[in-house]
Amino acid sequence: MTHDAQAPVRCGLVLAGGEGKRLKRFIYQLRASQVPKQYINVIGTRSMLEHTFDRAERLIPRERLFTVASRDHLQYHEARRQLSNRPIHTVALQPLNRETGPGVLLPLMHIYKRYPQSIVAVFPSDHFILEEERFMAHVELAFRVVQQDPSRIVLLGIKPNHPEAEYGYILPNGKLSRLASLDVHGVESFIEKP
Repeated sequence: MTHDAQAPVRCGLVLAGGEGKRLKRFIYQLRASQVPKQYINVIGTRSMLEHTFDRAERLIPRERLFTVASRDHLQYHEARRQLSNRPIHTVALQPLNRETGPGVLLPLMHIYKRYPQSIVAVFPSDHFILEEERFMAHVELAFRVVQQDPSRIVLLGIKPNHPEAEYGYILPNGKLSRLASLDVHGVESFIEKP
């Protein structure tokens, strides 16, 4: 991938600090272990976290893909193995899981020190994405939107095919006129897990 001299550096942030509480029972039945779900091979030979790394590295170089995990996760062999395969300066360990806000803030501070003019994509480590190329094309679009207007935060969403009380949802607003050619909409609000 080539960048213009004017193009900001692209970085990524993988969120791997969660405990996977909703799926703990399922994981225990599957593995007889309490390993957080992102470190487990649910489908195929790689964990959800490893799938996330592979997906993100289609657009972001490995040395600019940062990961935040909980220090407590190091008690699990799977977590130690997967995190130790990352470039050393790219893993931030939280002393305690404080949910998403602090989980994003800690590694963003590390990224800012190294790449102050970067655009950062945030990837949850526990999502199963079947159409990976299509998803990453949308991440590429999000990078372009932010590059065009650095005051923007882009949130990717999908149209649901049925109601689900366990997930939050986005209420879109109209298309943004300046970015209409990129099919970008404003966000009226976000409803958290009704």
